[in-house]
Amino acid sequence: MNDKNLFEILEAKGIEKELAFPAEVYFQRMANVQERMAQDGIDVLCCFNIASSCYLTGYDSHMAPTYQVTLLPAKGKPIFTCAELEAPVVNLHSVTEDVRVFDWTKASDSATSLGELLIDLGYANDRIALELKNDENFAIGRACDAFTYIRLKELLPGAEFVDGTRLVLEERLIKTEQELGYMREAGKMTQAALKASMDACHDGVNENEIAAAAYSAGATAGSELMSIDPMLMTGPRTGLAPHIPYRRHDVNSGDIAYIELTGTYWRYNAPSMRSAVIGDPSDRQRGLADANLEVLETLIQEARPGRTGDDVARVAAQVWDKVPGVWFHGGYGYAIGMAFQPSWTEQAVYIAEGAERELEPGMCFHLPIISMYPGDFGIGFSESIVITEHGCELLTPGLNRELAVR
Repeated sequence: MNDKNLFEILEAKGIEKELAFPAEVYFQRMANVQERMAQDGIDVLCCFNIASSCYLTGYDSHMAPTYQVTLLPAKGKPIFTCAELEAPVVNLHSVTEDVRVFDWTKASDSATSLGELLIDLGYANDRIALELKNDENFAIGRACDAFTYIRLKELLPGAEFVDGTRLVLEERLIKTEQELGYMREAGKMTQAALKASMDACHDGVNENEIAAAAYSAGATAGSELMSIDPMLMTGPRTGLAPHIPYRRHDVNSGDIAYIELTGTYWRYNAPSMRSAVIGDPSDRQRGLADANLEVLETLIQEARPGRTGDDVARVAAQVWDKVPGVWFHGGYGYAIGMAFQPSWTEQAVYIAEGAERELEPGMCFHLPIISMYPGDFGIGFSESIVITEHGCELLTPGLNRELAVR
């Protein structure tokens, strides 16, 4: 066996980097987070969420749930720890130069390896921030697990552990123009996949055929791994929306077909949803579609800087009075940007009643307007937007917002 680990072997070969942004962008991001750390007296931040590692260093792996941690000191460059099998990802997709590997077949001891690394680096008696939780209900990243937290407390009894979940998230919230460019590209891929899936809808088609059309068109348009597999429901299952998996069901005359998806560009997302009816829509179907579309249009018109998520949601909520008996989930918008499987949701910043945070230019939201007559049918339409200086801009333009008739 070689006396060097795989990262060192590949580093010596001089692997050419593939990064979404120039190296200086990542180092500036790290410097910005280090400023936030200094305000809280934090000596080192341990990032468990792969999206945090990607944002700070460029690390981008197919294995999103893998145990990997970026250690960002209060000053200086990051240290990365991962299974040796993941090391080539760092060679290709990261600006990190200091990589400490462990044996992936001893995963139950990874927490001990992390604790020993923190001790070796001199943090045994310091203030250590951990990403302790998943910030948003559907944005399930890889937070510090309970075993790791307990083990670190055992190994470093003199250290103070604090929650650093939002240190990187706050930095990610306001998008740069280059990030928005990536999201616009993702939006084009989203629209290509949605159009293909809508075009594939007809009497007798199988749900898997519709999904296949979406995958094919999205990948052909340039999309990477989708952050969520297409959410596709047809017929009465749309009355249980939106998280019922597609499963080989045939679509029949009179059915609603609903699909929601996103293309991805360097892990940036811009989701959208559309609905179609097979044959002439009933008055009830048409009425629900019109209400959803009016809510969506209202949000697009009302979203602008200085208003809170609550302000915008309360205006849009008035539309539901026109369709009594309809159930709506209450979330008019949630923050999006760069994300990994299993979700494209970025963090817990919302357009919803009770959301008092002000909207700012550069914030990006998905507006997921799907409602239903529970157990009967549901219909949905959505767009992704970025808040601008005077309003908002669509990140998913190009596909008509209407109930498609097939």
